[in-house]
This record gives sequence, structure tokens and C-alpha cells, in this order.
Amino acid sequence: MAGLALVVLAPAAYAQTTSVIAGGPHDLTAGSALQNTNASIAGQTCVFCHTPHGGINSIPLWNRSNPTGAGYQLYESSTSDATTTNGAVAASVSGACLSCHDGTMAMDVLRNVNGLAFGPAVAFTRQGTAKANYGAGTAGSNNVMSGGLPFLGSDLRNDHPVTIVYETARAAKTAEFVTQTGGAGAPITVGATNPVPLFGSSPTTATIECASCHNPHNNSLGNFLRKSNSGSAICLSCHIK
Repeated sequence: MAGLALVVLAPAAYAQTTSVIAGGPHDLTAGSALQNTNASIAGQTCVFCHTPHGGINSIPLWNRSNPTGAGYQLYESSTSDATTTNGAVAASVSGACLSCHDGTMAMDVLRNVNGLAFGPAVAFTRQGTAKANYGAGTAGSNNVMSGGLPFLGSDLRNDHPVTIVYETARAAKTAEFVTQTGGAGAPITVGATNPVPLFGSSPTTATIECASCHNPHNNSLGNFLRKSNSGSAICLSCHIK
């Protein structure tokens, strides 16, 4: 019986901690948590985030519309040395994450369901439009994230601030923040061991985003963490405490 239990539980465990997208929490194909049954996309794994043609330019081949951010409540603190705006969050790398995780848009609302290039030979209507729904039901009424740990909602005051310029905070309190490295074409990172990435082309303007701490393509550590937070290792990548 114990052996049978292990066999039964193995797929569930794999879905939670895997280094690949297939079979993990970000796999929204048929058989996943989304249970999508649309014949055009049920067998596709990458399409819920990426498309080979017609994606958003600011994020590599992004297949969703970023949220507006109009209703976000942003993190505030009397000790914070960097701020941002709703519009900046919505337009950022973090906005890509929030296009699902803030619960304002169904997870199967895609820009280009077929992955075909736009042009005279292929009618645009075959690709769909941003906010066209390719899942079951009416756009926005089904498959909208609404609960559980992955759901952030629009109140971001209890989450780490994102889309803030790291150097702005570091320059204000140089003794409290690790100096970032990189730039001039090299990745901009913070931390000595398995450093976390910042996003931007210059160390003076690079920002910390959701994807600084989370790797959406690798859930081997759980919660899509980029590295183990044992001993607060992620926090100490940036903060000197």
C-alpha cells in the first residue's frame, strides 16, 4: 500500500516541483489546474505566455496583454527609498506576471492563439485580438485567478515592491544594500552566490521585478524561487543585515 501511495502521489509532487514547464504549475494545458479544453490550444504548453509571432515587443514574444494597473495599491513604507507608479508596474516585467496573478484577466485570454504571422495571406481574425478569449466561456468570466497562494490581487501592499530602481535605494543607504554588478551588455545582478537579476540596460536604472526572485520556467525549489531562501539567502542577495 505504501508503494502504491508513492506512485499515486508522484505526479502531484512533480507538478509542484519541476525544473521544466511541462507538468508544472505554469503548464495550463488540458489536464492542468486550468483544465483548458479548447481544441486549438489544449495541447500547447508555451502558448499561454509566449507566441512565435505577433507578441508584445517589450517582453520576449509575450502572448498576453499587460494589465492596466489602474487599481493597484502599491507597497508603501516610511523607510522606503524608492517608489514606482501603477503604470510603471503594469508596463514592466512584473506586469507580465500580474496579467494572470492580479486576477483581472482570464488566464486563457491570448493575443495570438495560432502562432501564425500577421499579414495579407493570413487574416488577422484567425489570430484573434488582444482580449479575445480562447478558453471555455466568456472572456474574463472563467479561468480568472481568484484565490490561493498564487493570487496576488490588486492590493500589492503586502508584497515586496517591484519596478523600483535598485540603485536609487542603494545610493540612499549604501551600507544597507549590496552593490550590483554588470551592465555594458552584461547581465545586471546582485549577490555573490547565485546572484539575482535586475532588469534594464544600466546599473543606474535597472529595476527589481517579480522575476528577480522568481524564475517562471523553473519550479524545482517550489514557488518558482531562483534559489533556496534558507537562511534568508534571497533577501541577503540585496540587503545587508
